[in-house]
Amino acid sequence: MDLNDLNKVWEIKPLKIIGEDEASKILQKVAKQVQPIMTKRKWKVKVLSEFCPANPSLLGLNIGPGAEVKLRLRKPNREWDFFPYEQILDTMLHELCHNQHGPHNADFYNLLDEIRKECEELMVKGISGTGKGFDLSGRRLGGFFQQPPLSSLRQTAMAAAESRAQHGVLLPSGPQRVGGDNNIKSALSPIQAAAMAAERRLHDDMWCGSKSAGGDTYIQEGRSSCGPSVRSIQTPGIQFAVAKETTGEAKWQCNTCTLLNKNKRDLSNVTLYLDTCCIC
Repeated sequence: MDLNDLNKVWEIKPLKIIGEDEASKILQKVAKQVQPIMTKRKWKVKVLSEFCPANPSLLGLNIGPGAEVKLRLRKPNREWDFFPYEQILDTMLHELCHNQHGPHNADFYNLLDEIRKECEELMVKGISGTGKGFDLSGRRLGGFFQQPPLSSLRQTAMAAAESRAQHGVLLPSGPQRVGGDNNIKSALSPIQAAAMAAERRLHDDMWCGSKSAGGDTYIQEGRSSCGPSVRSIQTPGIQFAVAKETTGEAKWQCNTCTLLNKNKRDLSNVTLYLDTCCIC
């Protein structure tokens, strides 16, 4: 048995209410679209379920992490009014990041921005699934499959990609990660950039219930999509981050506002720094 076959959503569970069939189709479509991303990172979600929590602001929850991801598919008190597919998919990407990072911090947003970009590229190419599990009958077994060239999804994705080049991105999202986006950073002052990142974090804390569902301590080490190598340690009361630009210039990344800050001190013999910068 190929263990990579387990790196996906194992089961879907729509609510047993009116519109169950439509909800099931949405969950299947989301599960297939994120499957290449999950396979690449060896992520598993045992159950992808629909929920309608009493809190109307709550859109997603990752329990475990990875034991179950819950997504709100319908607008509050409107059983037949489903959210747009792209919004539900983006919520799923957000919750998948909690498989690796618990808190909404710099490492979390580095990863989220990375897989959003990957997902957009997959959608433009018409790639999803692995030919197994949630794939429709008749698809070839094993590996990724590519949808017919004239599929509605690809046409929609291509049109969205063209529009994105002029107006924005394919997937809806809040403010982009300011700490690693040179185009945005060049247009904003440090105070504006910090405020923008803080707004994104506050917004996500309101609709994502996974922040308080994770463990107390997370240790991750890797390379962000924006270039710096980042090592972070999160404990219940303290967060640290140190980054080193590919140019060799040492900078440290604020885990509160995600900005890369120029450091006036020698970083060569120091690995941990306070988690907030002067802007915060």
